[in-house]
Order: sequence, then C-alpha cells, then structure tokens
Amino acid sequence: MVPSPASPGVRAMTCKGQLIIRPFVEGRDEIAWVSITNEYLSHFLGPDYIPRSQEDMEWFKKSPWYDPGGMFVAELEGEPIGVISVDVDERAGRRHGTISIELRLHYVGTKYERQMLLFSLENLRSRGIPYARTWVRDNMVERIKLLEAEGFKKIRSFSVMKMKLSELKHGIGECKHIWFRPIEPTRNSDIGLLTFLLNEAFKGQFGFRPTTVEENKAWLSQPGKELYGVFAYWDKTPVGYIVLEVSKKLVEAGRKVGEVSSIGVLRPYRRLGVGTALLLEGLKWLREYGIEEAMLETDDDNPTKAKRLYEKVGFKVAYKEFVYERPVSLH
Repeated sequence: MVPSPASPGVRAMTCKGQLIIRPFVEGRDEIAWVSITNEYLSHFLGPDYIPRSQEDMEWFKKSPWYDPGGMFVAELEGEPIGVISVDVDERAGRRHGTISIELRLHYVGTKYERQMLLFSLENLRSRGIPYARTWVRDNMVERIKLLEAEGFKKIRSFSVMKMKLSELKHGIGECKHIWFRPIEPTRNSDIGLLTFLLNEAFKGQFGFRPTTVEENKAWLSQPGKELYGVFAYWDKTPVGYIVLEVSKKLVEAGRKVGEVSSIGVLRPYRRLGVGTALLLEGLKWLREYGIEEAMLETDDDNPTKAKRLYEKVGFKVAYKEFVYERPVSLH
C-alpha cells in the first residue's frame, strides 16, 4: 500500500536545498532502504550490527510492526540519501511517536539531516501526537548535537553489556529449586505462555506496553537467526523465561557473538536467584553453540536492578544508548 500524498502528515515535502522527502513506495524503495540503513548503522554500531537484507525487509513487511504510512525516503537530485520512520504505536497510546533517521554517511551533520528531523516533527504534529522520541548511541556525536539544538532532552540511558563466555561461572547464587523447559516456537500454548510472562515481568517499565501473541510469533520467526528460549518452573508454576539469539550472518563473518534478547521473572519470585539461574542456563546454550561472547541491553534505571545481576554474572558495560524526547510543538 502506498500512502496517499493527500493524507495528513505523509505528503511529499520539498525542503530548502533541493531535498525532497516523499512517502515510501512498496516495490520500489526496498533496496535503497536496506542499503542506507546498513551504511548508517554499521558505521555507528560497528561489528555488532547485523546487516539487513531484502529477506529481512520482506519479513518486516509481513510483521505486525509494519506501517508504510510512517515510512519516508529523502532524495537529493533524484537519489535517495536518507530514510525516515515515524512510528506511532496505537496500542501504547498516542502520547509519543518514535523517530528513526538513517542517512548516507556523507550527509551526517549536514542541513539535510536537520531537515529530515524537522519533517518528522511536523509529521507527528499533523497526526496530533504531542511528544517525539528518538534513540542514539553514545558515539553519534553529530546527531546528539542536532537533537539538543532542536530542544530534545535526554530522558533515559541504556547500557549495552558484554562478557566472554570463557569466563562463565556457576555457584554465584543461582536458584537450585527451579527446572527448565525449552520454549517451542511452533506451539501456540508456548507462545501464549511467553506472552503472559513477558508482559507480567515488564509491567510498568520504561517504554513498555503489553505485547501480543502475533508480535511474539513474528519475533521468534526472524530470518537468519537461531533463537532459543527456556521457561523456568517453580514446581509446576512457570515463573520466568529467557530468549537468546544468534545471527548466522555474524557467525559466518567470524563474529561468534550471541545476544540475550529478553529475560524476565515474575515479581513474587525475584531476589531468589531465579534470574541468575535463567541467565546461566541461556549462556550455557550459547557456549555449547560455539559462541564466544554474549551481549545484552539493559535500562540503567530498571526498577528490578537487572544491571546488578548482569554484573554479578560477569557482564561489563561496552557502550551506552540514550533516549531523547521533546514536545512536538515547543511554543
């Protein structure tokens, strides 16, 4: 579906300096979208970045998160130089929209980057969204300068943490009472249980809204990845879960790194070593798979103090990511 140029907030916009921002067109813009995204994110995220492919793009287009009405391409003299995603998650309420901007490295820090940001803010304003959010890595210096110059304030920080699996140790307070069962992604009852546990574990945390069964099915069916998860049981009661992922692209490129994609424990069973046991079980699987390094991301102000758990297991902060926010209209 191609958004109508007459629809609110999705009209093509000609900016000063011959920049044209127009709606994403299915069947035409996918190659440029993937190319620009890879160029930008691989530069700032380095060897941890998993390059996207056309297969990934097709998966995304079939996923519950796909909204072509919020996707735009920035062109200069007919050539795409940037891509914009302005996401409004209706299930999370309409308080804020999330802006993502990637562009050719040659144009980072130029007036065109600012024009793309201003276009995104105007798009949110036209849709009646009061606040805009965006994320940056700590090395995106030019983007951070731009955001702060345009009135954005840093409201949250996240730590990306890593550890060598050769340093994995046991006997660090893990619960011995629980037992594990692998998650079967093709079993509807398992997806339902995962959805319940995830939503309960993350209730009330920053930026979280309840996920759906459809979203978790899509999450566990990403192309090019090996995903593994387990449920933790206290006697007959499921009390937590962990999901890990390994990118086949990174492994083929010689990067033997795996990620703790998500981990959660129900509130009544916290501070009992359940999270430690789940994490050790997941990291053991990564090591047996041949992975040498594990990574994860955590909210620095997570109310469960998850960062302390990760540090106890052996993770160390590698870099930071920040969330910035501003009112769409400053006046």
